[in-house]
Amino acid sequence: NPISADMAVMRSTLWVGLIKAAEHNLKRQQSDVRLFETGLRFVPNGSELTQEPMLAGLVCGSRFSMGWTNGSEKVDFYDLKGDLEAMLGINGDTEYRFVAGEHPALHPGQCAAILKGDKQIGLLGALHPVLQKQLGIKTPLFVFELLLDEVTQGQLPEFTSVSKFPEVSRDLAFVVEESVQWAQVEQVIRAQAGESLTNVTLFDVYRGQGIENGRKSLALGLTWQDPSRTLNDEEITSSVDNIVTKLAEGLGAQLRG
Repeated sequence: NPISADMAVMRSTLWVGLIKAAEHNLKRQQSDVRLFETGLRFVPNGSELTQEPMLAGLVCGSRFSMGWTNGSEKVDFYDLKGDLEAMLGINGDTEYRFVAGEHPALHPGQCAAILKGDKQIGLLGALHPVLQKQLGIKTPLFVFELLLDEVTQGQLPEFTSVSKFPEVSRDLAFVVEESVQWAQVEQVIRAQAGESLTNVTLFDVYRGQGIENGRKSLALGLTWQDPSRTLNDEEITSSVDNIVTKLAEGLGAQLRG
């Protein structure tokens, strides 16, 4: 019983409405768009339809609002990924991961599946260029969609006192196959670095002179800090050795001098 002729089909994704709303704004010279929606999608399940509450969003346009101190960069895939990481991190859950994904409506090189444990709970990516051209939209659109029930339950935040003991930092660079994803590397590092690891950051990806074709160099920074004592060099060296060994065994990574 649709309320209009163009609403005669149950939606299988919330992206349809978000893209239509973005298109409406873009045609009226509103180029910076940030939208989100919660609602039901309808997924075929044998002879029946399953209703799934979803959370979806869309961004396009400039990264920053207009101003003489702001640059003119456009929002991209990583801006939206960062927003999602911040949102998912609010509830204290560390099970979420982003891995390369596929969806016919999304750009094949800019699409990520969002996992909670081993379960896929959503997708993130740029709208496929062919679809964007068919819609007559020139501005790149970036969208995400999540199962709402999977992101509304989590741990309550807890206060942790700031350690009075010094941090210890190490910078490492590994050469890996092009197919190796950062999420795989990070997972090995966190499993081998010990409980005192407080941060691991990828700060450079290099391809070029000195690196074989089909391989890349990942430069990363690691930080350890213990809340009850000062860590010694032997402990850090042991952690680094474990990381180097496991990355070599599991991912074929070579430590770059």
